[in-house]
Amino acid sequence: MDPLTGPAPAHRRFHGKGVVMKTPLAIFLALVVASFAGGCATGPKYQEYRATIPPIPSGQGRVWVYRPSKMIGAAVQPLVHLNDVVVGKSQPGCYFFADRPAGDYEVKTATEWADKLQIKLLAGEEKYVRLTMLPGVFVGHLKPGEVPKEQALRELEGCRLITADGAGAR
Repeated sequence: MDPLTGPAPAHRRFHGKGVVMKTPLAIFLALVVASFAGGCATGPKYQEYRATIPPIPSGQGRVWVYRPSKMIGAAVQPLVHLNDVVVGKSQPGCYFFADRPAGDYEVKTATEWADKLQIKLLAGEEKYVRLTMLPGVFVGHLKPGEVPKEQALRELEGCRLITADGAGAR
């Protein structure tokens, strides 16, 4: 206690070596941690799921979409479109696939602006699209890019399956 001013306000009292944390800050930090934990996919990891992957339907190809980074831009999770049809949500550390008839496709994500990738899908073929986080003016954006199968399979190892609505597959 200061003999001139009396007891210190509660937020400035010392507890051991540090200052007692204000309740609003503690609540804020708890909410931040909970929001990241709540956004995590609970689906199977790729190495667990690969043995159960169904065959590609006749006359169709398969487009794999994944986002290997779990930390950078975790709050940015735009929808992923194939020819303007929503096929999934770009959650960090997650993957999904869409089977589509052979043909030309545009893979698109959008935040501040739309990033697009053109692919040609053949019957029985698998394409791998990696979503890479890039800085933006106000919010980051995800750029889709086609990658070789070998690279994609390595990067998919730590990713979890999600459904089109972004929920973990059960």
